[in-house]
Amino acid sequence: MPGLKNSLPQPMLPLKFINGTKEVSTYALVDSEAAGAVISTVIAEDLGIDWQKIPGVGGFSVGGNFISHAAKIKVRIFDEEFGLNVNIIEGVAPYKAILGQRDLFQRAKIIFEGYKKVFHIEFRNYN
Repeated sequence: MPGLKNSLPQPMLPLKFINGTKEVSTYALVDSEAAGAVISTVIAEDLGIDWQKIPGVGGFSVGGNFISHAAKIKVRIFDEEFGLNVNIIEGVAPYKAILGQRDLFQRAKIIFEGYKKVFHIEFRNYN
């Protein structure tokens, strides 16, 4: 993880979440097993999203049970900006943001070779 010595290589991506005039710069884990994007309630609040007014839905993952609240924001990754459906997850998690299959894997070629410490993204050209 960025800033942690001796951590295992992980596909972390610097990005900016955008909601109206509010922006949050952070890192997101690129997770090929995640169906979609997840952000923490802290990021949602920094973006001005009143997530507590959005109906919650229960779910489960490897990390256990959770409650999520659906929202639509924008994300900017390098020079690419696009709309993003996110699930705002209640509770404490090791990552404040995760990008999954619907978010990134449909838009870009992703190369992660942990043994080489290589992480590379090539966005598709849309005509």
